[in-house]
Amino acid sequence: MGLHFDKTEPIYTIGIAAQKLHVAVPTLRMYEKEGLIISHKTKTGRRIYSNNDLVWVDCIRRMINEQGLNIEGIRRLLSLIPCWEIMNCPPEKREKCSAYLNSAKPCWVLAQEEGRVQPDVCRLCPVYSKALHCDNMKIFLNELKTVNL
Repeated sequence: MGLHFDKTEPIYTIGIAAQKLHVAVPTLRMYEKEGLIISHKTKTGRRIYSNNDLVWVDCIRRMINEQGLNIEGIRRLLSLIPCWEIMNCPPEKREKCSAYLNSAKPCWVLAQEEGRVQPDVCRLCPVYSKALHCDNMKIFLNELKTVNL
């Protein structure tokens, strides 16, 4: 019986996360404000991050530094993830869904802005958790290219 580490368990304060990622604390806050990441929060409101969060922020940094994307570009890419397919939404629900109708923001941002859910709900959603991997972003983009041909 060995040690098991849960990569989703929030264990890093914002300061430690920023240090490990070689970014400033305000950068992590900005990514959250822009809807690129949903940080875990303690009961007192302190932001804490999991290993998966750090991997995702590293991916964001690489998209910015290596691919030349800006925050708006990354947010637009995330908004193209077909959450209605991942969640198997019926057509009648889809036609009323702001995420289906709006391609400017990811579904988790829209859901929170509209007051339909709290951040904790979105962070646990399969759409959010599936989206936050660089490899999955490549898969989504390839699927979009195939559909649009």
